Amino acid sequence: MSVTTMESRLTGKHILLILLGFFALVGVVNAAFIYFAVSTGPGEEQGASYEAGLRYNTILAAERTQNALQWRHQSQIAQGSRLRVSVTDNAGTPVPHLAVTGTLGRPATNIADRSLVFKEVDAGLYEAPLSPIKPGSWVLSFVAEKARPGAESATYRVKERLWLSPAS
Repeated sequence: MSVTTMESRLTGKHILLILLGFFALVGVVNAAFIYFAVSTGPGEEQGASYEAGLRYNTILAAERTQNALQWRHQSQIAQGSRLRVSVTDNAGTPVPHLAVTGTLGRPATNIADRSLVFKEVDAGLYEAPLSPIKPGSWVLSFVAEKARPGAESATYRVKERLWLSPAS
C-alpha cells in the first residue's frame, strides 16, 4: 500500500491570487467608505465657507445694521398647529407689516426641513401653519423684512433652537 503525500507549495499563482484578493478587499472597503461619506450630510452648517469668508465684512455690516434696529422676538411652537413669532422694538412696541419667511428643521439633518411663510395675525404677531411635528430639538431660521420708503429695507435674521416637549 502506497501513501502519497501531497506537498503544498506556495507558487506564483497563489501569490498573485493573494495580492489580487487583498487589493480587491481594500477597493471594496474604500468604495463603502466613499458611499457612506457621500450619502450622508456634508458636515457643514453652511456650504461655501470660502465665499462666506470673502463676504465677511459685508456680513459684519449687516449684523451691525440689525443690532441698530434693536428688535426683539419670541418664538413658540403650538403642538401640531402653528408656529408663532412676535417681533417688538426696544421699547416693547410690536413691529407691524413685516414680510417673514423661514425654515424649521432638525439640527443634525435637513431631511425634516420645512419652509415657512408667516402671516401677520395681529400687530407684530406672525403665524405660520405647521403640520404635526415630533418632540425634540428643532432649529428655527427666519428673516423678517420691513420695507422703508427711500431706504434699504430693514432686515432681521434669526437662527435659534426650539425644544418641543412630549405631550403628557
